[in-house]
Amino acid sequence: MARIRPLFGSLALLLAVLALPTLPASAQAEDLYTYSVAALGGVGGSPDVNSANYGNSGYQINLGLVTEPRTVLGLRVGKLSLDRPAVFGTLTGADLSYATIGGEYRFRESYYDSGVYLALGAYRLSGTDAFGASRDRTAAGASLGFTGEFPITRRLGVLVELSGHYADLRRDGVQFFGMGHAGVIWHF
Repeated sequence: MARIRPLFGSLALLLAVLALPTLPASAQAEDLYTYSVAALGGVGGSPDVNSANYGNSGYQINLGLVTEPRTVLGLRVGKLSLDRPAVFGTLTGADLSYATIGGEYRFRESYYDSGVYLALGAYRLSGTDAFGASRDRTAAGASLGFTGEFPITRRLGVLVELSGHYADLRRDGVQFFGMGHAGVIWHF
């Protein structure tokens, strides 16, 4: 056992010396920014209602913090108007507001960056019922999304995002939502 410890120490030193030439390449691969802000517009809907329509308009604001190279902690806040068709489940004038936080891992492609994220969040479905009373329900949920960022300059780009959302809004007959967004992203 006493002979093995010096062997491991020598092996660790050898690996450290061999890794030194790769340090500049590793430093270049890191992101050149710490924060990002994106403003997106989009469309979406839910398959859980009769005559599902994914042409409902919405918006989303993304805030990102680089925590590791190619890894982003992201906050997404948005609203989806559910007025197409006029009645959404049992509600009229319905909309979905949400805020999610989660991790995104990015992959560098030849002319764009792709990403995948998983997030937890809070979802609020609100609208007016058949009797004219205002109704809303808030529930916890989760989202899974895929992103593509096309750089315009080093700090500015076009962001495209597709996402699926689950929120336990069963009382209102809906649980799943699908959305697509596109907009601009700024890194600083």
